[in-house]
Amino acid sequence: MEKPLDLITIGRSSVDLYGDQIGGRLEDMGSFSKYIGGSPTNIACGTARLGLRSAVITGVGDEHMGRFIREQLVREGVDVRGVKTDPDRLTALVILGIRD
Repeated sequence: MEKPLDLITIGRSSVDLYGDQIGGRLEDMGSFSKYIGGSPTNIACGTARLGLRSAVITGVGDEHMGRFIREQLVREGVDVRGVKTDPDRLTALVILGIRD
């Protein structure tokens, strides 16, 4: 019998692109690092890293960014049965700079 989930998060997921040049203007960024984002997604990953059985209910687009989110969640040990793929929408993309 499968163990019950400890935590289920619900909400928006995204792909976060962080500028690699710390303290630089976003307009001047030359390279970015890609991460999964969105509070529910981050909480599900964090709790999975702590050993809890977590899942997320969210939606992603049917494109490479949506596949990235789903695959990264699986790598983190998050249950993805609640991740729905919508062929009519694009996955949210957030571009961020980091100040020093």
